[in-house]
Amino acid sequence: MSTAIVIGSGFSSLSAASHLAKQGYKVQLFEKNSTVGGRCRQLIKNGYTFDIGPSWYWMPDIFDKYFADFGKKTSDYYELDRLNPGYKIYFQNQQELTIGDSVEKIAEEFERIEKGSGAKLIKLLKKSAKNYDIAINKIVLRPGLSPFELITTETAVRVGQFFKSIQQIVRKDFKNPMLVAALEFPVLFLGAKPSQTPSFYSFMNYADYGLGTWHPRGGMYEIIKAMKALAEELGVEIHTDAAVTKINVDANAKAKGVEINGSQNYTAEHIISGADYAHSETLLDSKY
Repeated sequence: MSTAIVIGSGFSSLSAASHLAKQGYKVQLFEKNSTVGGRCRQLIKNGYTFDIGPSWYWMPDIFDKYFADFGKKTSDYYELDRLNPGYKIYFQNQQELTIGDSVEKIAEEFERIEKGSGAKLIKLLKKSAKNYDIAINKIVLRPGLSPFELITTETAVRVGQFFKSIQQIVRKDFKNPMLVAALEFPVLFLGAKPSQTPSFYSFMNYADYGLGTWHPRGGMYEIIKAMKALAEELGVEIHTDAAVTKINVDANAKAKGVEINGSQNYTAEHIISGADYAHSETLLDSKY
């Protein structure tokens, strides 16, 4: 049986561990904290439970697909509610913008603030829904081994969208500062400014308004508990309070194992780090 070690226990690490186990690997996962979850953690104090980290459940179809890969459903592990309103945005001028639980409600809210903007929003979301389908169901699912994976018939006919920014297309059709702010902010989750993000990424607006904001009953940590349970069902061996302090490399410059808590060593044929890239680099000798 092939062996693998996964570093970290956030969403990506738990996902990697489960997919490897499904493919027949013997998998060990190491987490430095006493509980799994990475940035998605939980604080329980004085009878109250708080999410630490993510607070919005967007793109429910991605979670559905993840569990479906293993013959499961999200409902096998946790219950979801679509929030109504999804959220509210409060502005310094004492005004607020309510993002409801349907495109129709949101369009009505836009129209209330700026005449003609409701129809413009629906038009924008129709285009961004198509972009979402391309991005999530085609591009994201590719292995990421070559930039040429991004070149498809669908992206080729939309090449113009890669030369205009989100900021440009939003401000062309919407003038009210509140609406502009509401439409530009979702791309911040991609780690870029609206002025520097290609308009193709308007699919984030569809993820927000079209698919809605959800919340698992019991909090976001319910997702981590579900992914942990699934990993263990698949045979993944999870170690907590087990900080990886070094990635060991053999004479052929191939990672061969990890050092735990500065002393104990484990070996495997494959080492996968789900920790931050910068931190993962510190686990290797500088020459690597």
